[in-house]
Amino acid sequence: MKPLDFQTFQQLQSAFGNYEGSINLGGQPFPFSNIELSKPTGKYVSRVILKLATALSAKGFVQYAGNACSPGLQFPELNDRTDLSSINTANCGVLIVNVLGTPNIAGAVAVKAEPFMNLQIQPSWNHFDDYLQAMSSKYRVRTNKVLSTSDAYQAIELKHTEANEWIPQCAQMLGHTLKDKTLAISPKLSTMLHTFVRTMKDKFKVWGYYKNDQLCGFISAIESEHGLYAMHLGLTDDAAKDQLYQRMMYDVIAYGIEQKDEFVCLGRTATEIKSTMGATPIENSYILYAKSKILRGLIALYAKRFHRVKPYQLRNPFKG
Repeated sequence: MKPLDFQTFQQLQSAFGNYEGSINLGGQPFPFSNIELSKPTGKYVSRVILKLATALSAKGFVQYAGNACSPGLQFPELNDRTDLSSINTANCGVLIVNVLGTPNIAGAVAVKAEPFMNLQIQPSWNHFDDYLQAMSSKYRVRTNKVLSTSDAYQAIELKHTEANEWIPQCAQMLGHTLKDKTLAISPKLSTMLHTFVRTMKDKFKVWGYYKNDQLCGFISAIESEHGLYAMHLGLTDDAAKDQLYQRMMYDVIAYGIEQKDEFVCLGRTATEIKSTMGATPIENSYILYAKSKILRGLIALYAKRFHRVKPYQLRNPFKG
């Protein structure tokens, strides 16, 4: 998996409403933003803690290198010699940086994140059938079952010129799909999708899935010079029962193969499911740096006692 070119990345970051400017990370200026939090759902965090975190982030106390709305497109190059103590942004008390691996940064706490799942496209794959034939019979049967179960859904590329028509419904499905998976994402999902459409233009692909003329799901992806990044996915509960989630992932893979991409990054979450599609994990972590020793102690306590990455078992669908 290769990063999105920095100029395009910077253009996207600066278009988000919570963009704050640039800081020096790994020897180069890197965009940063205030953390935006969605509403609490379920057991992940209490309402009191979330309200406090939201209030602090709104004042710039908690800041994020890049933007939580666009993970995996670029990673600052930090290492064991990186000194974060010299970072000086107004009001910043806690800086969060998503990096590859788990570097040991002085004065910071590393918290392991869910891996990004990346499928390397083989040169011998010219069509989706070539990808299928590379699978063992067990996984080929599973894939064909997904395609058969979701056959009633028609995929249509959604036009940017008609974004005002489909974005509200897609944003609603995205929020429904993410409600138990993440908190660090903008609560203004319609605005976020508009930002991608307006900024990325033809590089931002969106496919809607229709059944009986009703939009039941969507998936988006960013095209880069080297590969394809799956970005947003939303669907109804009924569509999920019809395995539309997996179908949309396979369709993005098919598109990447047809475009002769080097890779298709399927994003985070559903690690085991994505491994059955041939994706392999790219390990990454969050580096949390706080100026206050008390805050660093609290973060370290959280990382040691409470933080857990959901366990998963990797599968290999390919022959040999």
